[in-house]
Amino acid sequence: MEDIIYEAPPQDHPLEKYFTTYDDLNTYLLTFANRKEIPPRYLEISLLNTQNFNTLARILNEQVLMEFVQIRDNYYLDLVGMAYSTLLVEFNDENETEFMFKFKIFKKEFEIGCSELANIWNLHYSGCLFDGKKSLEEWGPDIKQQAFELFNIQRQARKKVLVNIFTMEMRVLHYLLNYVLMPRSSGHGHVKDEDVITMWAMMNDIKINWTYFIVQHMLRFKKGLSTSGFGYVCLWTRIFRYLHIDVSGEEVKRMVPTSVINIRTLHHMGRDLGTQEDEEHQQEPPPPQEQAPQEQAGPSEQPSMHNMMQALLRIEQTQTSMGNRLDRIEKNQARMLRKIRRVEAYTFDEEEAEDDDDEFWS
Repeated sequence: MEDIIYEAPPQDHPLEKYFTTYDDLNTYLLTFANRKEIPPRYLEISLLNTQNFNTLARILNEQVLMEFVQIRDNYYLDLVGMAYSTLLVEFNDENETEFMFKFKIFKKEFEIGCSELANIWNLHYSGCLFDGKKSLEEWGPDIKQQAFELFNIQRQARKKVLVNIFTMEMRVLHYLLNYVLMPRSSGHGHVKDEDVITMWAMMNDIKINWTYFIVQHMLRFKKGLSTSGFGYVCLWTRIFRYLHIDVSGEEVKRMVPTSVINIRTLHHMGRDLGTQEDEEHQQEPPPPQEQAPQEQAGPSEQPSMHNMMQALLRIEQTQTSMGNRLDRIEKNQARMLRKIRRVEAYTFDEEEAEDDDDEFWS
């Protein structure tokens, strides 16, 4: 075989100023030139200033994510695609917690250490090296089962778990996972195993090294199919700004008004704060009534909050299932009526035709 010669793109090539070699240029054209970004999202912090989101606020504070989920910025889609196509992460063989984040742009190679990257993204570089896929052995052998039990999930073969199994607060957490922390281009209405395990860790106050977590997902975007999207576009803007990369001549994209996660997002979910407050009042045990001493129930007889939540979820699922069945029955009835009308109309036409024939021959 002939030796491969890495030549620089010609000076008249429109992308010549970005790439040093044809190899880098071709990699970009084959993998990222036609790919779309996953639209970025950010959390409106005022949403947490209510008792309905006490748990979510506690989780974000303990995971040191409060500032991260509020990141919003303009982004440069073409530059992000070029940086992704040349992305390289070099991990320390002796200590996986240390790595160098490298990419090429404008014919230069840039690199950032893991601690610097954490500072750029307002994250703390500490915690478990979890990537969302593989559960850590130190968490226990039955992590997935524990996670499903925590959220009362019963997985069935060939059936996807829908997000409506969550309470509103947990749906917002799942929304943050799917759009901000580990964004994906589709399937936001479904609950994946990695979603459940990550939410289980956050609910149990297990701190995750989110810088490592996000970099692992960036590497997935680089290795993904050319038809899939890529996320974290606003995080790249912070990297470009930190490295003093000149973006003045590049096409800029701005976040749209629907990028914010706020009360309007809850309305799109079919929920609102009033509904959540009603649910919480229903889940609270009734106040004790004055009864004779011999008639007072013992502590073991009082219904627990967990049991009441499970009962409410079962009732809601039953109502949804019955509503779907009624819809199907009504549709089938309407379909049958239409068929009966067509048959009657056809029969009537035949009788008229026979009468006409009789009159003709008579």
